[in-house]
Amino acid sequence: MRTKTTLIGAALLCAAAASPAFAQARTTPAGQYSLLGGTTVPTGTDVVSGEFGWPSATFGFTHGTSPTSDVGFKFDLIYGFENTTTSQFGIGFRVPLRFMVHRRDRLSVLAHVDPGIKIYTTNPAIFGFQWPIGLTVGYTATPDLNVAFGFELPMTLVVTPSPVQMLLGPMFGPALEYHPPGDRRMTLGFNTRFGPIFSTRGGGGQFGFVTQMLLAYRL
Repeated sequence: MRTKTTLIGAALLCAAAASPAFAQARTTPAGQYSLLGGTTVPTGTDVVSGEFGWPSATFGFTHGTSPTSDVGFKFDLIYGFENTTTSQFGIGFRVPLRFMVHRRDRLSVLAHVDPGIKIYTTNPAIFGFQWPIGLTVGYTATPDLNVAFGFELPMTLVVTPSPVQMLLGPMFGPALEYHPPGDRRMTLGFNTRFGPIFSTRGGGGQFGFVTQMLLAYRL
């Protein structure tokens, strides 16, 4: 009788230990990461990425700092002024900080802030500080496919030329992220955001949008 009880107890302990692991594997396969969804890059993992479309071509590096956070560096070749349809060349540098604030089964929520600088090649040159913030709700549809919907508030404080002005506006949009089964290190994605961009100088808002293809690879 004692042997039978011991075997039942061992089986229950094994089941309890396996259940969380199974649930996590069902939503986040080992080594998998996310750049557009509601989860972060795993601890100690490094990912290089490129995003191509409007309003910029962006080259990035992301490092997982904990199970719920990561930090990165992004260099932007800009050709759309502040996400609007106005064409203007510039460069930007950002340090994205991302934090997963909630996760339950397949659903996750991520917050981010991207402090950095921007320079546009106007005459005189436009220089500003940026700190866009955002919130993304992600859903793991399958082990290979993430779908997400994001809210962004791009913010840029233009300090030269004078007068100083702030450019900002709420933007919303969906995103898709796919991990090819043949190579779990690779990620293909498509990111969108749409909304008005306003200036503190007045004059009404302009239509702004982001449409970028993502190509990323885990090192």
